[in-house]
Amino acid sequence: MEEITVIFHGTNGWYTSKTGYTTCITIDTPECFIILDAGEGFTKIPDVYPSIKKPALLFFSHFHLDHISGLHTLARCRFEDGLSIYGPPGVEMLSTFIGYPYTVPIGELAYPVTITKLPEGRSDLHVRVKTAPLVHNQPVFGYRFELGKTIAFCTDTGPCDGIITLGAGADLLITECAYLPGQEDPGWPHLNPEAALRLSKEADAEQLALVHFAADLYTTIDHRLSIRDIGPEFSDVIIGMDDMIIKL
Repeated sequence: MEEITVIFHGTNGWYTSKTGYTTCITIDTPECFIILDAGEGFTKIPDVYPSIKKPALLFFSHFHLDHISGLHTLARCRFEDGLSIYGPPGVEMLSTFIGYPYTVPIGELAYPVTITKLPEGRSDLHVRVKTAPLVHNQPVFGYRFELGKTIAFCTDTGPCDGIITLGAGADLLITECAYLPGQEDPGWPHLNPEAALRLSKEADAEQLALVHFAADLYTTIDHRLSIRDIGPEFSDVIIGMDDMIIKL
């Protein structure tokens, strides 16, 4: 089986700071190029991948600005086999956001772009993907990709069954970690490190990676790394950093 390359281009939540850009992750597979959210980390893609000669699929968890702001650099990208954008209900509004007065319109890009609302459950695209609703103050989708290796992505969510469903037996479960250890706020659902690890274990995921660290809480890289001090059970957890590469 050919190698799958996962790159964390942006690992901050809310806003870009010295600790990282806002959320964007790519999964480069032999068959297609998958993008998870398009925060400011998205702006790095043309430098890492000057030309992408396979189907490119961009999946949105939701539409808060820290997950879509990087779309203003679509004109720098070279998706030579086109770009297919997918997301939960409301994704259609991106056809307005990707246009004047905000940025270069879809019709003026150098490659074709489509925007499609995904249903809950399984969809067969260039890749088999499963969606499930998560828990936030806006509708949010989590994703599970079956690529030979299984990768799940769940961000901007409080603890919920959707994470367990999507992460079940996954080779890599990527979750958010906006809150500090022990911090909770049911009115603004996010995960702290303990909840993320607990859900990963309940899902029996092989490996857990944490991203989407709240920029106002994890103000230094050392704050992120201090998660390991919670206890030995965190020794194998991947603490996401901008430009980190994982090979599967």
